[in-house]
Amino acid sequence: MIDVTEKQLESFRAIIDRFQAKSQFPKPNNWQQLSNNEIWLHIVAQVMVVGRSSPYEKFIGNDELKKEISYESLLKLESDYELAETINHVLISVGTRYAQHNPNRCLKTQALVHNFRQVSKEAGGPLGFLNKISNFQKDKDRIQFVIESFKFIKNKGARDLLMELGIVKDAIALDVRMQNILGKLEVTYPKDISKTRIYNQVEADILLKICKPLGVSGVELDRILYQNYNEIMNSTYSVK
Repeated sequence: MIDVTEKQLESFRAIIDRFQAKSQFPKPNNWQQLSNNEIWLHIVAQVMVVGRSSPYEKFIGNDELKKEISYESLLKLESDYELAETINHVLISVGTRYAQHNPNRCLKTQALVHNFRQVSKEAGGPLGFLNKISNFQKDKDRIQFVIESFKFIKNKGARDLLMELGIVKDAIALDVRMQNILGKLEVTYPKDISKTRIYNQVEADILLKICKPLGVSGVELDRILYQNYNEIMNSTYSVK
């Protein structure tokens, strides 16, 4: 699916050598130290940022909105209608992309109602949900379980969520930044990465052909490239 030359591999090595020490990585199983509400807000974030990340920055700095949509607050609401009204108000308040004022027509609102029901039905809530995921032996199975369980959290979002919570390490979030860096280093890749089969194969190739020879996990490579994107794109790396 993708080929990586020795020159391209050396460019990735140079990037890792330059930025690894200054990059931050999620601690393995850090979800075990989080509250149900903190985990729920991670789930909210993955839906909220689809299309544009700036609304989440507004949300995370607003204690009133965070309280309104907190896991404990939503548990007190009995109907899906009340859930949708509350969630929609928060999404609209921060200018979430694709959010509509009618909760019944807002796909992000309906997705978060569904996702809340998914985690709240588990014994222990979000913590219980993540404990179930952690029992899967393979990262790919953990990722697939999230994709099948949640709405509006697909290939990239599922990986982002599980990486931040310290549940997977052999994963790559193939977002626009990752694709731009691949392009900068002249690594060719299929354009239709949104298709699950293609996404999975490209990810597997990156893990095998870049991460493994360079001695880094998928999460480490992902975070190095994401956190240092601007400097990487403004630097010169020879691939000739």
